[in-house]
Amino acid sequence: MAEKLPPEYIKELEYASLLHEQAVCDHEKCREFSEKLSDILVELEDMKFYRTADRLMSILINCKPKEASHCEKASLVGEMIKDVAKEAQRSAGK
Repeated sequence: MAEKLPPEYIKELEYASLLHEQAVCDHEKCREFSEKLSDILVELEDMKFYRTADRLMSILINCKPKEASHCEKASLVGEMIKDVAKEAQRSAGK
């Protein structure tokens, strides 16, 4: 069963998903994505949304920003963040 996140965190996850799409060819956006997801993770853990926080941790494990080279796991990370955002939307009834 998915956790019912507060609406502002659903928006944050949607933003992170869009940010990742922009990050595929932009190292600075890639770093921004990683930092944003880390911040969301910490906040969700503090609010005891452990299932979603664990999923974000799995995404971050696969996210390794590299300068001057293409991300080898961009597709995987992109699909993972989209899945988390979609699940959060469904559990909120959107």
